[in-house]
Amino acid sequence: MALTRINQNISSLNAQRNLEINSERIGRSIERLSSGLRINRGADDPAGLVISELLRAQVSGLDVAQQNASQGVNLIKTAEGALDEISGLIRQMRDLALDAASDSNKNADARAALQSQVESALTTIDKIATNTRYAGRALLDGSAGTKVNIIDNATVSTQGLTTLGDQDDGYISIQVNTAAEKAVSSSDTTAAVVGGNTITGTGNIDLSGGGDALSLYINGVKVQDGASDLVIDSTTTWNDLVTAINTTAALDGQVTATIAAGELVISSDAYGSDQHVSVEYTGTATSVQDLLDSSGEVYFEADYGVDAVADVAFGGNALDVADVTFDAGSGLTITHATYGSITLTEAAATTTGDYADALYAEQGQLSFQVGYSAGETASTSIRSVKTADLGTTDLLSSIDVSTVDGAEDALTVIDEAINQVSTLRGALGAFQVNELEAQARSLAVSRENLAASESEIRDTDFGREMAEFTTSQVLVQSATAFLSQANSLPQQVLQLIRG
Repeated sequence: MALTRINQNISSLNAQRNLEINSERIGRSIERLSSGLRINRGADDPAGLVISELLRAQVSGLDVAQQNASQGVNLIKTAEGALDEISGLIRQMRDLALDAASDSNKNADARAALQSQVESALTTIDKIATNTRYAGRALLDGSAGTKVNIIDNATVSTQGLTTLGDQDDGYISIQVNTAAEKAVSSSDTTAAVVGGNTITGTGNIDLSGGGDALSLYINGVKVQDGASDLVIDSTTTWNDLVTAINTTAALDGQVTATIAAGELVISSDAYGSDQHVSVEYTGTATSVQDLLDSSGEVYFEADYGVDAVADVAFGGNALDVADVTFDAGSGLTITHATYGSITLTEAAATTTGDYADALYAEQGQLSFQVGYSAGETASTSIRSVKTADLGTTDLLSSIDVSTVDGAEDALTVIDEAINQVSTLRGALGAFQVNELEAQARSLAVSRENLAASESEIRDTDFGREMAEFTTSQVLVQSATAFLSQANSLPQQVLQLIRG
């Protein structure tokens, strides 16, 4: 490099380039040290960013799964606390039955008083079973977390059964009594408008019999042909009419027009009584036969859709033996105020008929998402502990200790109820300890290890980064100093000029 040239100071350019590089290095170090992250953007480490984001999502998911497990433990504790109180009441009833079974110093009035105490305990048990809730969910009446599987997807698309109430577990059959319908306005298949043109795609709409133009309104919206209002005249084809209806933006998602079997059909896009189609023609034409039907000069027509109505049989019962009418809902969805809703497929809801074993339901099922991925769940069941559901052949709700024989029989029923409640408490305790709490501990370990892995990839190593920062700082200072020296080199040429 010649030092006798002044137009290009190569030494200065070199120093500037190195100063810029070192300035970028110190800038990156400052960013990493101030943010605590080694990777602040994809350019810092593309592969590391991808892996760390996956690890971050998994760590976050494990945090939620831990929370789910902890909430599940609290739910089980809530149910178990109520069951403990019920156990106490049943033991108290057993003592009353034992007392009533003895003839020593007992008369009819005394046993009637004992029966009154038993009935009070039964009422309290039913109240506890009905009112024990966690976050609004009843736990002990058999409705907790009703689990429903769709067996026949050709019949049922989705289901929202929230409780089986007093219905039994088992298969559910559906009998569609009223088919769902769309709202429809259509012409007659004879389709003989004035002038003899039939309804075909390319045939013109003939208005020569009276007047020269019509405007069409559907659901109060004026139909548009492109960006302008559609005016029906003698040059308008049926295809023009169908296209205009189907492309009018304000009608999108509301109605669809078709030509089928010589008939103009304007129908709602959805099913149900909340669907409505109204068609109105206005204008100077006075004869518009068969634009809507063949009854003559019809200028207006309206129609509503129909909701599906069905009978539902629970617990494997035949439809003609025991069924519940689902007559609420909308369109393809049938609903009952107590049990919830079932949404039928279009094929099933629009045809009356019987669909056996379409669903399978179990009451009292609870499922907890205790893992990062789908399907990583822990499930248990809580049976009903209402007095009408405890016992075997004879139910707890029917015990009567007002006689010696009744008191003796009551002891057998009460012992079975004690066994049922104790068995449920044991199952819930095992589920809490062996699944939820154990899973929570396992999740904590996994979360710790995954967080460590994510930190190793993404977080700043302050020792290493401080060393890098110090080096970059020294290099920046050095490059700055020597840039100053390099900028002064051309001044040596003045010595040659001075001679």
